[in-house]
Amino acid sequence: MSQKGVNAQYRRTDGYVYRLTVGEHLLVSLHARGEEPFYALTPTGALLWESLAEWSTLDDLCARLIGEYEVTRDQAAVDVMDFLEQLESLQAVESRQLES
Repeated sequence: MSQKGVNAQYRRTDGYVYRLTVGEHLLVSLHARGEEPFYALTPTGALLWESLAEWSTLDDLCARLIGEYEVTRDQAAVDVMDFLEQLESLQAVESRQLES
């Protein structure tokens, strides 16, 4: 990610919508990018996607995972960064640097 770290905030873009269909968590591309307009999310991914409706820091997202799942802070951080990198590859998340 271009602006990784504790001094960045992240927010989902408006190019995708989330749908829960027949027990499947899906991101649906509104602009049919590539050959796959649908992307499956895990329940953890769906929770993070919901959290990204507003600007969120890495700490905010980790706290959300820790609050919902039995996971360490270190594992939450790895999972969150992996998820953010996947979203960035889809152009489904944007980031901004916080003022120092």
